[in-house]
Amino acid sequence: FLDALSPGTNMNPRTLVQAIRSIAREMNTKFDRDGGVCQDSDKPLNKDRTTKSETEVHCFEPSPATYNMLTKARTKLMPPGETNAIWHIHNVGLHEVNGQMSWHNACATSVGDELCTIVPEGTKDSIPVPVVTVDKFLEDTYRNNPVSASRTQTTLPLVHMLKIDAEGLDPAVLVGSTTLLKQNRAIMVMFEFNPGLSEKDPPHGMWGKRGNPRKKLLEVTTWLDELGYDCYLDTRHVDDKERAKGVSEAPALYRITGDCLTEEPRVRGWANVVCASRKYGVVALLLRNLATMV
Repeated sequence: FLDALSPGTNMNPRTLVQAIRSIAREMNTKFDRDGGVCQDSDKPLNKDRTTKSETEVHCFEPSPATYNMLTKARTKLMPPGETNAIWHIHNVGLHEVNGQMSWHNACATSVGDELCTIVPEGTKDSIPVPVVTVDKFLEDTYRNNPVSASRTQTTLPLVHMLKIDAEGLDPAVLVGSTTLLKQNRAIMVMFEFNPGLSEKDPPHGMWGKRGNPRKKLLEVTTWLDELGYDCYLDTRHVDDKERAKGVSEAPALYRITGDCLTEEPRVRGWANVVCASRKYGVVALLLRNLATMV
C-alpha cells in the first residue's frame, strides 16, 4: 500500500524483505518465508518513484516476536522526519470481541509462525495477548469524528482498504468490523479464504469442514452483499516463467456476488477474496470490469 500510494518514501515489498533479511543476519538467524509466500518482493514496483502522499497504515500483529521484528524493520525503512507516510504497528490481535485471549506459545518466539493463533483458555504454555475489534479500535483512535445523523453512532473514519489475514479467523474480524461495513466506510475489503487450515492437526480457523465455529464463504459474501459490497475470488496473472511452461492465462477476478457462484468453492490451499462497496461506484466498476462472470 505504501508503494502504491506514497512510493517516494521507498517503503515497498522489496525494501521490506531487504530489511527483514538484514535483521535476521544481525540476529544470526533466518526467518521462514521472509519474502512472503506470494513472492510479492519479486513483483514490479510502482513506476512513479517520487510521489509522497499522506498515507496512514495500521498493522496488527499479535505475535510478540513478529511485532518486534516489524518494529525494527520500520526503524530501518522509515525516513527520518517522514510525516506523509505513517506506518503504525500494534502488538494486538483483531477479533469479534474486545479483551484478552490465549494465544499459542509459538507467538512468543517464532517470527511468522502460522501456529500463532488463538487457542482454548487454559492451554499449557499459552500467552495472553489483547484483542480488539476493528470498530472499537477506530472509535478509540479517531474520537473526533462527527456523530451520524441519527445522533446515536459515531461516523467511523474512511478506510480505503481493510485487509485481513487472520489465519482462518477472518470471519470473526469481519464481524468485529460490522459498524464500519454497515456505514460503508471501508471502500475495499480483502480477506483470506483458507479452508485447508481446518484440516491441519490440530485444526484451527473457521473455514472448512472442521472450522470452529464453521463459516462458509458464501454465507460471508451474502452478508457483505446485504451491506452493499460486491465480492470476487482474487486470482493472479500468469507470470513469464509459467507462460513459457504453457500455463493458461486466467482472469484477475471471479465474481461471487449476485449468485455468480452458487456452490462453496473448492480451493487448493488458500485464496483471497476482494470486495468493493457499491457506494463507491468507480471502484466497484473497476473490479467488475476485471472479473469473469461464472
